[in-house]
Amino acid sequence: MIAGLVLVALILLAGLARDRPWSGWALGAVAVLWLVVNGPMEGPVLLTVTTTHGLTAGDLAGLAGLGLAGWRLWGRRRR
Repeated sequence: MIAGLVLVALILLAGLARDRPWSGWALGAVAVLWLVVNGPMEGPVLLTVTTTHGLTAGDLAGLAGLGLAGWRLWGRRRR
């Protein structure tokens, strides 16, 4: 249940809070939280790093969120 709520927050922050000055920081924080709680929704392993660790399909949402947060923070800094 918590993973689902965090995913909804990640999607809403990515789509709706684009022009807010705090949106990059909030999106980055929720993306990191998603990487912590996404266990029940991980999906298949896409890239194996070690025998016990790998990149899963669920991790891609968190990585995309971190990338978008960085883009927003970098863009705001340039303006």
